[in-house]
Amino acid sequence: MQKIGLVIREGIEAARELGKEVILWARKRSLAVVCDPATATQLSFNGDVLNPLELTGSADPIITLGGDGTLIGIARHVQGKSPVLLGVNFGHLGFLTEVLPSELFNVLDDVLNGNAACEERCMLKASVIRRSKSIHTAQAVNDAVIQKGSRDKMLNLDINIKGEPLARVRGDGLIVSTPTGSTAYSLAAGGSILYPSLESMILTPICPHSLTIRPLVLPLDIGLKIEIPDFEGDVFLSLDGQDSYNLEPGDTIEITRSENVVKFVRSPSKSYFEILRTKLNWGVANKNE
Repeated sequence: MQKIGLVIREGIEAARELGKEVILWARKRSLAVVCDPATATQLSFNGDVLNPLELTGSADPIITLGGDGTLIGIARHVQGKSPVLLGVNFGHLGFLTEVLPSELFNVLDDVLNGNAACEERCMLKASVIRRSKSIHTAQAVNDAVIQKGSRDKMLNLDINIKGEPLARVRGDGLIVSTPTGSTAYSLAAGGSILYPSLESMILTPICPHSLTIRPLVLPLDIGLKIEIPDFEGDVFLSLDGQDSYNLEPGDTIEITRSENVVKFVRSPSKSYFEILRTKLNWGVANKNE
């Protein structure tokens, strides 16, 4: 029996009610529903309950009811073939959760019939190397961020490309973003927007102590290494703002393309540029003026 995954952001009553409708809809079509633990608690669900990694490996499609963070929280666990990820927007910006609640069941029918518009997005893989050993590896849909503690002094980060020193960035940290994440933290820090299908990443410094240090767009597979020289204070690596790992002086962070990709359902009613224009409130001239 085909399994549909269901993940609901906590604290949104409308999302919880729609989740109940999804379960009833699926049962009428003899489809199984599996949930993550938080969703099961919200719905008093008595079916199969799986963690995010198990969910992405056994359910297809997976519906998330919430915002981009809810969708990313599942997507970043994809290993191997990606399930179709259908994000329904109950959040604010909604660059990834393109489907409206009113569109859900029509889009879900299209997904199950193989007629939905989908798009694959690349992810990053970040590895922490300490004393020549890899001690932590994780992947990110949006970004990998190396950042100092809020009360600590300026952080130095040495950037190396293909084994060649590129620059020492002095400031609060560095964002390494996918095209998907270029409309998130990187954009707020002054980075450019990258079209989603580009196989590239953008390095965006956080409050750099130099006007000449600017965002830099690079190929995903270029061989990026970021080294942390001596530093007295807290430094951490954050993946998608959801997975944080403490770093030490002497650590090297290697960032490259993940071998996994994620597959998102596109909006049936809006183009990427319409979403961009609407979410960022870009004015468009009236042709009649």
